[in-house]
Amino acid sequence: MSETAPRKIRSIWPPLLLIAVSVGYVVWAQRYGATPRMMPTIVGVATAILSVLDLLSRFDNGLGSALRAALGADFRNREMAHDPPLRSEAAMLGWMLVAIAAVWVIGLLPTVPLFIAAFMRVWGGQSWRASLLTAAGVLVFVVLVFEVLLDYSLYRGIVWETLA
Repeated sequence: MSETAPRKIRSIWPPLLLIAVSVGYVVWAQRYGATPRMMPTIVGVATAILSVLDLLSRFDNGLGSALRAALGADFRNREMAHDPPLRSEAAMLGWMLVAIAAVWVIGLLPTVPLFIAAFMRVWGGQSWRASLLTAAGVLVFVVLVFEVLLDYSLYRGIVWETLA
């Protein structure tokens, strides 16, 4: 890979870490029944596959060059030309951790619109109207696709499981 890209961009550690986390996620998901483990398994396997492609694209060989050309992973022509401050990256990680905790506690259906509306309003600077309409639209989509069309009961959270 080109030396013109910053070292932290060329590092093999992010895809290796994602591969390890995805494999752990898939292994963890197998503790559950067939239906509850389906979505985590799909997400984990897809993430692992994409992470392997990312890892291979970081090597300076024929395969790495071919993957960078085919998948648009050229590190010399990055979509985000600046390196965000560590504080911004930590804030994004914080948002993700809060979302994961919310899904765990109150479930996926309440978390989706709350997260979307809050993120769009606070981080994206969007109006309340745009934030709430987008959140409602995504919620309707998720309910229709998973709960109605696929007849897949999404995780309800420990609060609702305790109350039920």
